[in-house]
Amino acid sequence: MPPIRLISTDFDGTLIEHPSDGLCCPHFADVLQEHRAAGGLWAVNTGRGLAHAIEGIERFAGPFEPDFLLTNEREIFRRSPHGSWESHDEWNLVCHRRHNELFLRSGEIIERLRDLASQKSGITIIEEDDRPVGVVTDSEELIQEVAAFLDSERTGAPEFSYQRNTVYLRFCHVDYHKGSALGELTRMLDLSREEVFAAGDHFNDIPMLDGQFAAWVCCPSNAIAEVQETVRRAGGYIARAAGATGIAEGWRHFHS
Repeated sequence: MPPIRLISTDFDGTLIEHPSDGLCCPHFADVLQEHRAAGGLWAVNTGRGLAHAIEGIERFAGPFEPDFLLTNEREIFRRSPHGSWESHDEWNLVCHRRHNELFLRSGEIIERLRDLASQKSGITIIEEDDRPVGVVTDSEELIQEVAAFLDSERTGAPEFSYQRNTVYLRFCHVDYHKGSALGELTRMLDLSREEVFAAGDHFNDIPMLDGQFAAWVCCPSNAIAEVQETVRRAGGYIARAAGATGIAEGWRHFHS
């Protein structure tokens, strides 16, 4: 196999379990140090927004910070030599424009979702800048119901999609997800999928674990069944250990 040049990891549920102290485990720290010593890069590919992702990474206290943060399941930021996070505007500005256009066209879907939320307790519409951007529910059963509702409603609006993780769901353009963001990052770095290792645990990680954007894929033992099946079909590795220890296990499996 060609050398792995880029590690792309989810954060919540993959590098840090819940509940946990949020700190980097020694096994994964060793992997990062070996990977960096060989000239490798690390990207955290998360559903968190930029500020929340930075907060988590600081708490994580790994041997070094990621080279890239892929946030909100679609935006790309590079760590500058001065320690700040620089937007990859070639991608991010187009991403923002296409989402703005999408949300302007999606009023009917959102209104029907508001009707559902008013009729059923436990469903809350998340607003940012006076615009609905997602949903949080009181249970995973409810978020599954919301997802099924949106699947039925979006048949007439094929560009409208969503990314889901535990009790959260984020509206998005169908072209933007963790997989397409990882694909853009590898294009930017002039890497092939054969040089990329990706790891995740939940629904929103599936687009970067199906083998299209990373040849070497892994999930921890705590990954949901749908993720484990995606990894299995892609010829990846399902770890015996949970969380970051499992990701370290997967990385070493491909290096054995």
